[in-house]
Amino acid sequence: MEKPVTIYPIEEKDKPDHEGLYFYRFIGGNSSETNSLIEQLRDLKEQENILIGLFRFPFRFEGKKRWQTAVQQYFNMKDLCDAVIYFQSDHLMELIDQETTIREAQSTFNEIEEETMASLKQLVNETGEMNIDYHDLENFIRNYKGPLFSHTVEGESFDTPLKYLISKPYLPEDFTDGEQLLINIGYTRDVNMESFRQINLRLHDLFSKADLFKIGSYFINEPGERFRITLIVNGLNDPISIPDDYKLSKYHEIITKCKRSIEKGKRRLNLIKN
Repeated sequence: MEKPVTIYPIEEKDKPDHEGLYFYRFIGGNSSETNSLIEQLRDLKEQENILIGLFRFPFRFEGKKRWQTAVQQYFNMKDLCDAVIYFQSDHLMELIDQETTIREAQSTFNEIEEETMASLKQLVNETGEMNIDYHDLENFIRNYKGPLFSHTVEGESFDTPLKYLISKPYLPEDFTDGEQLLINIGYTRDVNMESFRQINLRLHDLFSKADLFKIGSYFINEPGERFRITLIVNGLNDPISIPDDYKLSKYHEIITKCKRSIEKGKRRLNLIKN
């Protein structure tokens, strides 16, 4: 990815200029990129923004060593970001067929990640009757540090069970079992109150284990009966266990911090001398 960092500034006029959503996208597996991953995330973390990491695990067929490196990098990202959204490449593979070219496959995978980011941007930048704002999202994320996932489903009819409409190969296995739920419901002109009531009841049934943080709603000025529902679930499980040797990565991080402090001190000393 040429530009791993995506920034969505908050568009409300009364928000300070520094507030925004920072997404850092990373495909794990290359050990030569670990140091730059840590450095870049630490630099972003120093700014007063919500920092969300999008981590893509490599394919299993790429080898055990690459997978082990990715696991270490995942936990590095989790430690340095306010939240992390992860994708399993093996699960993304289920969206394409055997004849799909590598270039087309990568484009499909990138689009899925971009849609996830865009849904969170829409959440805080489009004011509705029951609005979810930047600070709602900030509090939601910081209640449960770790994996979350955002997924948007759209349709005119929800006659089939919601779990089938929401189901996607790339969703975490425990998506409907998260600790905390944020819902944003968009509706078109002809949606009536009974439909709105029914969709809320079905959502609560599907995510019965999650504490409802907030429900937002907004009007889509288009004809017909159609919903666009964004679900953000927090408090998910990590897709893998933390390695026994991860403490070595922690040690490396402490050493890196010390080196950075020494370098800053040297620069300040040179400025004083000059």
